[in-house]
Amino acid sequence: MMSSMPSVGPYSSEGITSGPGLISHRHLPDAPPTVTYMGLTSLSGDELLKNLGQLFKKGTYDLLRKNCNSFSDCALFFLLDSRLDPNLRCLEQLGHMTDKRAGIIQKITGGDYRPNKHADGFTVDDSIKYINKIKSSSKFGFK
Repeated sequence: MMSSMPSVGPYSSEGITSGPGLISHRHLPDAPPTVTYMGLTSLSGDELLKNLGQLFKKGTYDLLRKNCNSFSDCALFFLLDSRLDPNLRCLEQLGHMTDKRAGIIQKITGGDYRPNKHADGFTVDDSIKYINKIKSSSKFGFK
């Protein structure tokens, strides 16, 4: 049974939002989403929002370059020092690479996908380095 307590996430064009568990997946086909246990953390959703909110602001979402998987990877690292399975990001990375080189995704979507200029310069790897710096700070974890 899923909790009705609000949770942090998902990340979308609205930035980081909160809502009842897995609300972001309700529009998907009838197959239930897969939930994988990743661990426990002493950090709160408020701490996550405070520390990752600057990375994932409203209006910076990009389907291929800065999306819910990017956010999940960074959130996992912040909360658990763990990373998202790279296999879950292969399709979007392939899409980004082909669109960057030849505009293929823009062409096959009839222009529905357009790179978001507000996501320019974002990389998960740079964000992980930033999060690591935050967590290495002598002030991290103190209220």
